[in-house]
Amino acid sequence: MKESVFIDTGFWIALFDRRDHNHADAGIAIKPLLQNYRLYLSDFIVFETITYLNCSLKRHDLAIRFLEKLQNSPLKVMTIDDDVKTKALVLFKKYSDKYLSMTDCTSFVIMLRSKIHRYAGFDDHFKQMGFISVLT
Repeated sequence: MKESVFIDTGFWIALFDRRDHNHADAGIAIKPLLQNYRLYLSDFIVFETITYLNCSLKRHDLAIRFLEKLQNSPLKVMTIDDDVKTKALVLFKKYSDKYLSMTDCTSFVIMLRSKIHRYAGFDDHFKQMGFISVLT
């Protein structure tokens, strides 16, 4: 049985933004991720990625391409429900020293609830919370 991996927004941005300093690493990692793991992300990650691609990069075409790739992939998009939101707010309040985004907090709650210990992403927040990166 394949191990589960949660993919963070930063990974998707790096994969789709050629100017991102992690673009090459994301490009190298995507195929082994798709082949070797069950991949998860949340609807908040989808929204955050679309917003960045469309609003920060001003690339509506990339946002649409990201959505189309998701629709034609084995990735599982997990929904942030009210229970996750409530627990994420508690987590956000608890860690005032880490500068976590609410999306990160919802990701952590989903990962803990689903027993997903590994992630693909480029920031240290997941590592700070005890999760293990699958990226080298």
